[in-house]
Formats: sequence, C-alpha cells, structure tokens
Amino acid sequence: MSTNHQETSLEHYCEMTVSGTIAPDDREPTKLVLTTRDGIKFRAAPLGDITLIEGDKQWLVIPIMQTDGNITRLQIVGAYAETALEPDKFVCVARICQVSRKHNMVTAKIDKHGETTIRPTFLNPPEAMKTGQLWQIVAQRVGTTLEILKATHLDSTEGGESTVKSLTSVAPKTIYNARNLDGDRKAEMTPFALAALNLELTERDWELSLTRVKEPIWEWEAQSLVPTELRARVQVHGRTKVARVYAYPHQTKYVSAKSTVPTDGGELTVNEDDKYLDRLIVTPLGAARGIGASCFRVQIGPYEIVMDAGTRPKGSDPLPAFELLERPNLMLVTHAHLDHIGALPIFHRNFPDVPMICTHGTREIAHVMLTDGLKVQTAQQKEGNEDFGQVFSADDLDRTLFTLQTQPVGVDFSPLPGLTVRFIHAGHIVGAACIYMKYGNRSILYTGDYNTTSSRTAEGLKLADLPEADILITESTYGADTHPSRRSQESDLIKAIVEVVAAGGNVLIPAFALGRAQEIILAIRTSALFHSVNVPVYVDGLVREVTDLFQNQLDLLPAAVKNFAKTQSPFFSEKSSPRIISIGSPKERPLAIAHPSVVIASSGMLTGGASIGYAKILLERENGAIFISGYTDEESPGRFLQSLEPDAEIELDGTPLTVRAKIQRFNLSAHADRVGITQVIHRVNPQHLILIHGSKSALHELSRAGDLRDKYWIHIPEVGDTITFGQAPEHLSKAQVARVDAGQEFELEIEAEFDGAWLRIADSVLEDPRWQHLAATGLLSAKWTKGGLMLKPASHKSFAVDSAILSGMDCCAVCEFFDGYLCRGEESPLYKRDVDPTAKCPAFVRQVVAIESIVNGEESLIEPLVEEIDLDLDEDELNDGID
Repeated sequence: MSTNHQETSLEHYCEMTVSGTIAPDDREPTKLVLTTRDGIKFRAAPLGDITLIEGDKQWLVIPIMQTDGNITRLQIVGAYAETALEPDKFVCVARICQVSRKHNMVTAKIDKHGETTIRPTFLNPPEAMKTGQLWQIVAQRVGTTLEILKATHLDSTEGGESTVKSLTSVAPKTIYNARNLDGDRKAEMTPFALAALNLELTERDWELSLTRVKEPIWEWEAQSLVPTELRARVQVHGRTKVARVYAYPHQTKYVSAKSTVPTDGGELTVNEDDKYLDRLIVTPLGAARGIGASCFRVQIGPYEIVMDAGTRPKGSDPLPAFELLERPNLMLVTHAHLDHIGALPIFHRNFPDVPMICTHGTREIAHVMLTDGLKVQTAQQKEGNEDFGQVFSADDLDRTLFTLQTQPVGVDFSPLPGLTVRFIHAGHIVGAACIYMKYGNRSILYTGDYNTTSSRTAEGLKLADLPEADILITESTYGADTHPSRRSQESDLIKAIVEVVAAGGNVLIPAFALGRAQEIILAIRTSALFHSVNVPVYVDGLVREVTDLFQNQLDLLPAAVKNFAKTQSPFFSEKSSPRIISIGSPKERPLAIAHPSVVIASSGMLTGGASIGYAKILLERENGAIFISGYTDEESPGRFLQSLEPDAEIELDGTPLTVRAKIQRFNLSAHADRVGITQVIHRVNPQHLILIHGSKSALHELSRAGDLRDKYWIHIPEVGDTITFGQAPEHLSKAQVARVDAGQEFELEIEAEFDGAWLRIADSVLEDPRWQHLAATGLLSAKWTKGGLMLKPASHKSFAVDSAILSGMDCCAVCEFFDGYLCRGEESPLYKRDVDPTAKCPAFVRQVVAIESIVNGEESLIEPLVEEIDLDLDEDELNDGID
C-alpha cells in the first residue's frame, strides 16, 4: 500500500523566498523586474513553463549571484497564494567550497533543483565553518546580499562516534550518512515518521532506521516488532511535515509442500502433483542478439516474473517489449545501469501494484542514474530529438524510487508463496546481483552483468556462490574475447597518462560514470608514478554525482577502499596529492584543460555528456590524448576513433574535426570474458543455456567455445522467442538433443553366465538415437577387458571384414593399409576409396600380427615374416574389387 499525502519533488532541497511585485521593466518592456517590499529591483524570469500571476506575492526563486555576494537576477520557480510577513529567506544544505575571513564571506555549492549547479555567497559565516564541510544554512536577504542567520554543521559527530569527513567541493544531492545528522533535527523529525506509520498501518511497535536525507525529504526504513514482521518505508517533508508511507507486501519466510497461491481467477491450491511444479518458460523482451533494454519474462510455477527493465541508448524504440507481458506478479532488478533499469518507471506506471525488489546498493545508485536519465530525456525532448523522447516523468520516477524494495545479498527470501529468490553478488558494479529463482521442481539463474575478476570498487563473483539450475540466462558481452590482466592494464594506463602530461599535454578519459570512473580515480590516487607529476585530475558530468554517492556510501565498497578512507578521502579532495577537483559548471571546463591535466568525464563511449566538449578541443591538439577505458558500441564515436589514422577527419556532435591527438584503448571491463563466462556455465550446469546481452558475433563465438554444444541445449533467441524447459531448440539434430537429454553415462544390468553375458538396458537408453545408430544391425560384439565389458557395433561392413580374414586370403581385409573402410596406401589405385575387404591390388602388404606364445613359462611376442606378393590383375578385375 502506498499513501501519498503530498507529491514532493525529491530534487528540491534548497529554497529562497522573496516578497514583492513582478512587472515589465520600464526601460525594456519585454523583460521583467521583481520589486521587493524594501524597494530593491531584481531582473526576473520564469524557470520553465511557469505562468507569472500579477500582484504582490511571496515568490519562490533561485538567485543568480556574483562572486562578491551580490544578487544580480532571480529565476522564478513558483509563488505562494499570499504575501508572507516574515523577511526574505534562503534555506539550503550546501558544501562549503571557499571561506574568506578577510571579506567575511563564504561560498557554497548546491544543485539548482536538479538542473545545474549554483554557488551562493553568504555574509557573516560562523568561525567553525571550513572548506569541505556540509552545512545547513538559513540566511536572510539584506539588500542584494544574503546574511547567515543560523547554520548547522551536518558533518559533526553524534554520540561520540567519529566520522570520515568528505573533502569534496561538490554539494551532494543526498546526505547519505543519515545517522550522523544533527541530533536535535533528527529527534524533531522522527515523531512525524512514527505518527504516519501509526496512522496508515495497524501495527504500533516499530523500529526505525534513518537511511536517507535529501533535504527537505527524510526517509526511514521501518521494521515491525510484532510477529507479522512487516516492513515499511516512510518519508517526511522537512518543512511541511507531510508524510507518506509504503508498506512492503508480505513475504513468506517458510514455504510448505502445500500452500495457496493467489491467481486472477481465485485461489489455486499448490501441491506436489500440481502441473505448475515443472513449468518454466523464458521470453526475452530485450537484450536478445544485442545490448540494450535488458528485460526477461520468466513464467515459473503459476507466476509471471519480470527481471530487469532497461532502455536502449539510441534509436526510436528505447523500451523493452512490455506489450508481451500479461499480468506480471513480480519485478526483480539486477543492477543500476540504465540498460537494465532505464524503463523501470515505465513498468511501474503500467503495473503499479507489482512489487519491485533489488539490493540496497542498487536502489541507492538508481536514484542518481534514473534522475540523470530523466534530465537527458528532457533535454533531448527540448531539442526536438525524436529518437530520445521522454519516456517517463518526474512523478513516475518519484513513485518508482519510493516503492522500490530491497533485500540483502546471499539470503533466500520468498516474495510469493512457493517461490524462492536469492540475490548473488555479481562483481559487476556496486550493488549488482545475479538472480536465482526456484519453484517446485524447476530453477533458473539470470546473471545480469557480472565479472569473475575483482576490481577496485567491486569484488568479483565467486563461483562457489552459484547453485545449479535448470536454465541459465547469461550475458555474453565479451563471449568472443579473453581479457588481459587488469592490473597490467591499469599500470599501462597510468604510464600513458604520465607520458602525456609530463610533456605538457592533457588527457581525457571518457568513462562510464558508474564504477569505471571511480576505479580510475582510485588507481590514480594510489599510483606512486602518478604522484611524480604534479597535475590535477578533474571530474565532470554524471561521474561527479556517482562519485559523491560512493564517497558517502563507503559501506558499499570493498574493504581496501574503506581502509583507505580512514586516513584520507578516497575520491574528491583538493588538498591531496594528486588533487581531485570537481567541475561544477560548463564555464569551468576551458580552465581544466588550460594547463596539463587529466579529465575523467562521462560518457564512456563519447555518445554524449561532458566528455564531448573536452574531446572537441583535445582531438585537434597534438599534445592531447583520449584514452578509451573499456567497452564501446560498434556504432559509437568512441569505437570509430580507435580505428582512425593520424590526421583523419571525424565529425563529433556535428563538428568536423581533424584528429591529431593520441588515441588508445585500455581494457578495464567490468564484464567477464569468455573464460569467466564458461566457468560460470559449467558451475551452474544447466540443461538450457540462453546467451544474451552481446553482439551476434560474440554470442555465436561463445556458443562454439569448448564442449558447450555437447553438454547444453544452447539458445540464442530473438525478442519474443520462448524457451520452454524440456523442449530442445529446433536447430539441434536428434543426436545433439540426445547427448544433453540422456547424458553421457548410463547404467547397465549385467547377468553373467559361464558362456557369455546378458545385458538389461533401460528403455530410455534404447530410445536414444545414439544407441540406435550403434546397433544398426541389431547386433553388438562384446569382449571382456580388465576394465569391464567392451561393446562395439556389429555392422554389415564388419561382418564382411571378419569373413575375409577367416578365409585366409591375401586381400584388403589383411592389408596394413586397410582401416576397416578405406584404403590408406598412397601407392594403391584404391587410395582413399571405400573398398570390398576381399579385393586385391599391387600395393598389398600383409599386416604384422602379434602372436602370443609361452616360452619357458614366459610370454613372448613372435612377429611372422611378411612377404610382399605381386598380383597380376587386369583393369577389369581391379574394378570388380571396388565396393
């Protein structure tokens, strides 16, 4: 259940109010002026599609300021119904980036309602305020400046516990270290959360854990202490004190052999004889024979489960084939890359009552990734780009993130009666998990994206964590490749960077904002070689947002990073060596490459984001370099750049350029290679192997790797294809089907007698096409050996050979060049031909036969002399001997 007392944009966490009247400027009637009650005039303009209503009102604004602290103009966000009597105020949570005691000023850095970054300057800062700290500030407008009335240090300790202070100059959108917030403020907000829970739910005994604060929104996870073990999420608006509650649907902890499963037609009794116990059907809705829009429908037992809901980065059809869904019961999410979660708000809008579950790390990262995805969609829509139309709204996003449930990794849970689900650490990025499901007699494992090799921000997938399953759906991004050593690639990257910057140049590293960029930052921070060159590292684009999340959510990262953070900030730090500096505005970008430097910016494939602007400049610099750090799509600018010769022409974002910079690729992939993928496949040991999330060449190359075709039924489906457990792919021969279906071994019951043996063979073996081929004549030859009984097929050809040998004739049957079917004598006219065993030719040489004898009680081998016999055959007789 979900109760929305008030729809609140979670992006809005700073606020300034100004009372006054808006009217056209006397000198420039096309422009507006806001005149305050104290007579100050500010240039004003509406932000977005807001309609300005005439009259004296209290306006909600965003100030545009100069570095000296004076407000130059106001952007109007909205208006209150009546004019307030209190003075104009500015309330925010901000990261302090500059303190001037000489001028009694402080500059902070905050987001402008999720669009761009603003840097307000305040007068009268408290003595305790220092650069890098996080403060809640209440300021009053005095003329054209803002003077601080009250300030609360949010990085301060609570209960005597020490915390790692962030040194980043970027103002985080979310205060993730919620437990370290000001105790008074926390005590003030908690009763509102409890009141909302008690109002909406019948339980009255709750344990609250404050997990997220994104001013003005406060969020708790609630656990009922009564036997129902109900879980809920509650949010409270910090200023209005309005709350909303979401109660997690009840999840069964223990499942009996007989239970009741709710269906659309009523209740369905499930027991061991139920037809659903063996039902398992997979239908790809995306990421089939390509990468993008990952989404899979799994019909297991009586349920319809959806795993992932991603988008395609380009093209007119960015969404999965949701139209193929009927009535889904559950959504499970592997990780927070947009090609796996980009369409999650659309799914939730279409199926609002379907529970959605992921790991805690994935939900935290989803806030950043989906928010950025919404910005990109909105920007593309404004530019009229039809290929990137807006597919979900801010309200869709807000509702999705609020109701997205979490479950721990490595623990079985039962979201639906009879269904067991487990998240397994995938090693791809923070929060990424493989999904294992079991119902009745059937089981399935979906890998999502994974890596068996550890990186600096994620420990690799452990094969021992993987269970066996009937069906395995595995990504195949690098199914045709083998990765070089990750450490050696990092070392080569650092050496290449140092070579460029030491010569006075600049390096751009387009990087995936989630995971890859942070790995490169950590590699640079811990490199002794890089410390030898005193150059700054700038971070730009979505990389800033994700890195800030990592810095404030260290519990999600490996132990090595947490240990590093005990002594210094692992990411943003303008005081460390090397300096890691955030770019807060596009205006700062030219300064970042005006001197030797390294820039790490999104996107990794140069398809958009901040990296495009830097690439346009650096590509034409001979002392510039662009280092690609991982996977690039076949049609992306990043892939095209790698194939160009010096002085080649390229058009980037509509700008023609001549490539003079150094272009080099380093393999820092977060995906498993062919070796890792095959290890996972053999560990899971499925009957059906479904290869997805890869280029066609990678998928088919992987399908031919090793003995995969001999052990598994391999499917490379298209979107909409169905794979049903127990039904082999149509392209397989009967023999291939039998190899997997019947296995490689079977048991025989042998009843031995003094003069022979009887074999009792199961009907399933007799129906095996391999057995039918083996016993084509209906007869087998058997021979006792030291290891047991050896069986060989008795064919018509073998009978003819045996008869020829027993005749004692000099013929092909006893020639050393005869292999039982063909002549292997290069001098013979019958060479490489299928011959009659009784035939003869001039090249005949009798086989050397080893005869066992016993001499003086000891075994010996006697080899009889072999004579070469010349046969006088005419051509007609020779032809008669050919079979």
